[in-house]
Amino acid sequence: MFLAREDREAAPREGAGHGAEVGLSFPFLAAPPPAVLRGEVSLEEALRGAASGDAHDALAETLLRHFPGAAPSRVYVGNETCERLLPEPQAIGSWVASAREGRLALSLVLPPLSRDGLAKAEEAVRALEGETDSEVVANDWGTVHRLRARHPGLTIVLGRLTHKMLRDPRLAEYFDSPQAPMAARAALCRSGELAPGFRALMERYGIGRREVDPFLQPLEADEWECRSEKVSVHVPYLFVTMGRACLLGAMHRESGDKFVPGAPCRSECRKYAVEFRLPVPGGNGAVKHLLNRGNAYYHAVPSPVLGRILGRLPSSRQVDRVVVTVPGDGHGGRK
Repeated sequence: MFLAREDREAAPREGAGHGAEVGLSFPFLAAPPPAVLRGEVSLEEALRGAASGDAHDALAETLLRHFPGAAPSRVYVGNETCERLLPEPQAIGSWVASAREGRLALSLVLPPLSRDGLAKAEEAVRALEGETDSEVVANDWGTVHRLRARHPGLTIVLGRLTHKMLRDPRLAEYFDSPQAPMAARAALCRSGELAPGFRALMERYGIGRREVDPFLQPLEADEWECRSEKVSVHVPYLFVTMGRACLLGAMHRESGDKFVPGAPCRSECRKYAVEFRLPVPGGNGAVKHLLNRGNAYYHAVPSPVLGRILGRLPSSRQVDRVVVTVPGDGHGGRK
């Protein structure tokens, strides 16, 4: 069950069955979509406006079937993989104003950061500080350390890039095969986050929420529930991998200058994406689709997997937020 529009100002659930918070993520938008944030564009319009092709239409249908009457209560701004897309402070001001008008909380997403990127990120954090229920999603431990040291009152969420799991969509569905040894299956369907050392690290930095992916392999129940922190699950795209160079940004360059880290960028990822079809090992002709946006690759998980993930929520005590990525502007065809 998800919070409906009239419940948006209510606190997220503290126990099973009280509703889950829905957040909308716009990782490639520089400016906010006011109509979406004001609720003039429904969740269905936003998802269907972003969908493209039969596979994406099926994912949108699955999401909407599990979100009857749901209304977003949070908006995510910023990109999780590329520090070139860090919002400027004035852009944060625009997102804050639009989110406030729509009575939405705001989450600033940060990618793994260089030294220069950390300085720029702190400018964005300062522009966000003081907003009610705001938070920062950090995707590397250096950023967590820096933010906690310099902004002790800041709410820090541990981003999904730090959740170390095997993510290859060509192989993941076989990780739970009954033909595999039990020890291998257990290792491939869980991370090391329940280890005492990781628990101590979370406590040291006061992290009360972490983000995870809709993994193709069925994670062990302990991975979802045996935590002290709350869990946000991203849908419908599984993060697969990232690099230091950008395919779209390199396409217009001469061959000797392609894929050079730090090369000039035209922000092509804000407008364009590339889809890859990867043969599945075994030679039976099956393929897996990878979506390339910027310097990262994602996999749209099949509808049955998405349904399995969302089906956990009504009985889950720890998973109390769903983050829905909207690849485009979410206007549902509006101009």
